[in-house]
Amino acid sequence: MHRIRLNDLAAKLWRRSDMPTIHRHRRSITGRNSLVYGSEVAAARKNGLPIVALESTIITHGMPYPDNLNTALKVEDAVRKQSAVPATIGIIDGKVHVGLNNKQLEILSKADSAKTMKCSRRDICFIVSHGLNGGTTVSATMLIAHAADIPIMATGGIGGVHRGAEMTFDVSTDLIELGRTPVAVVCSGVKSILDIEKTLEYLETQGIPVIKIGEMPEFPAFYCSETSDKIKAPYRVSNAKKAADIVKTQRALGINTGILFAVSIPEKYTLKPDIIDSAISKALERASSMHITGKQVTPFLLNELNKITCGQSLEANIALIENNAKVAAEIALNLCEKSRTSCIGGPAPVQSIISKQKPVVIGGAVLDTVVQVKELKICHDGRTHAGQSRRSCGGVARNVADALIKLGLENTRLISVVGNDEHGKVILESLGTGGKTVKQLSDVNTAKLTVIVDVNGECHFCVSEMESLTAIVPELIKERQSHLEEASLIVLDGNFGLDTMRCVLNIASQANVPVWYEPTDIQKATKIFEAGPQWKNILHFISPNENELKVISKYFNIPVSENMDLTAVKSIAEQLLEYIPIVVTTLGPQGVLVTRKALQDEPFYNKSGELIVNSSIASRLYPVIEKSSEILSVSGCGDCLTAGIIYGIHKNLNETDCISIALKAAALSSRSFDTVPRTLTMLSNSNEF
Repeated sequence: MHRIRLNDLAAKLWRRSDMPTIHRHRRSITGRNSLVYGSEVAAARKNGLPIVALESTIITHGMPYPDNLNTALKVEDAVRKQSAVPATIGIIDGKVHVGLNNKQLEILSKADSAKTMKCSRRDICFIVSHGLNGGTTVSATMLIAHAADIPIMATGGIGGVHRGAEMTFDVSTDLIELGRTPVAVVCSGVKSILDIEKTLEYLETQGIPVIKIGEMPEFPAFYCSETSDKIKAPYRVSNAKKAADIVKTQRALGINTGILFAVSIPEKYTLKPDIIDSAISKALERASSMHITGKQVTPFLLNELNKITCGQSLEANIALIENNAKVAAEIALNLCEKSRTSCIGGPAPVQSIISKQKPVVIGGAVLDTVVQVKELKICHDGRTHAGQSRRSCGGVARNVADALIKLGLENTRLISVVGNDEHGKVILESLGTGGKTVKQLSDVNTAKLTVIVDVNGECHFCVSEMESLTAIVPELIKERQSHLEEASLIVLDGNFGLDTMRCVLNIASQANVPVWYEPTDIQKATKIFEAGPQWKNILHFISPNENELKVISKYFNIPVSENMDLTAVKSIAEQLLEYIPIVVTTLGPQGVLVTRKALQDEPFYNKSGELIVNSSIASRLYPVIEKSSEILSVSGCGDCLTAGIIYGIHKNLNETDCISIALKAAALSSRSFDTVPRTLTMLSNSNEF
């Protein structure tokens, strides 16, 4: 009988608790047109990628311009480097954005803080209904993140109990939100300007787990790794994986409070507690004398501290929030229901490449001037060398597109930018119908590259004029979005910015179109990975040379041997298969190394459009077919090789035949002054394949 009554009482308490309120709130705020998702976040939500929410008051009220904008970009990049997606939350023109693009971040960073509201939970309705801008505090960010199903956020430090709160009752709504919204917050503790001890007492009253991440138990004090009296955190875990286990457990138990994870500022940037305490006392005196109250106290004190510490506090603030974002991303990755290597889905089935036959190539279109020195040795001492020059169309993406068209894939399209000048017209003419998607702009000059090659056609150095490639922007990609969505394969070079790369990957991920990445050079070799984790869904091929392979391996912390012989190259390529299904390494005169989990007599895709992946890893070296003494230039060989493999894939050839036609295409390129020779048409017209 008592058990029944206790159950009845529990049911009544459950109905009266905050849980139904949270659920009603969530349904309301996620209603039609309530949240605007950025393209990167939308793609991440669709594909189950780990997401980290980021607050925006640090942009609107925490730092001066341009420090605020630069910090926001650094923090987002810190999340992406851990293979998670950043979702900076803010309100612009009355719309709640989950995932701000760079332009929107700049709008908030340049906004007049007096006209842009500091937005906590209570302010959201007013700001939205009046069409205003707002930077979200921890409380508002938690609320919106929960509505968007994002379980974790990062910030610098949370708000808390203000000094003298026993007189003013000034307690941050962040603490209330932590008590009723199930989002984990990663921070460097409580802002040093607050009463840390009272804040921890309040958090305990609200039933909020406070957990230090790290080897030491001391609770961090924002700018300092610990408080002056060495207050210990209630709980401690050593790493992000164990922190993620706590989040999973709390969610499984249905405990609907937040969790506060405290991370100490990196030791390099930590400040001494006595210096900060003295600076805070001075800042508080100034705030009192100027009658600063309410929500204006925190930004005022942070600004004063920056002045008093001669910029040290600002430097520390930037370092700690960047580090917190990194840790939050690590937790988000561990929260993913699947394993690290598969939580983003792995190589997904695609619509049949064979039936669609519509490759899209994105990247540089350049007019090349090749200066070939006739003497055996190029001396770099200012002397004059005999030689000759010639002009041809170039650019990695343009070359690949041109080669694909000449090989017979006439529906190939190039997305690039050229100037409305003579050089641009030459490039467009070289592509025929494939150039219809190239944008011609009157306010840019067509990209140009001057290449110095020796008597054997080997490149010694280049002089580039590539400003026009900065015009390959996300807006251009969105204008051509239908071409990407209908593509059989998207081929990327590294000749455009991270924002554009991100935009392409988002579209490819949502449309489930496979991607081939041509690293272009060592400086751009890892760009696709730096753009965010979407590549894990759809990057099926990468085609580096030996130097680019070394750079990529270092990005993934794969050891690199000083003696890069064939065995070392094979080892690196095989370890990269953990991340990329097919690695095609070009080795110059040695040939090409193909590394994949399949047999060489198998095609790359089956009839259902699934990438063929078997259990065993294999690396196969295909030596150069023809070692001709008539080499005129090797500048287009790699691009023609790439195009040959892609052509073979579209014709459903097996690996051996794909590489055979690719090596023949490369050989034809080496015997021509044109990077993409007209003789490529002979390969597609032959009956050999």
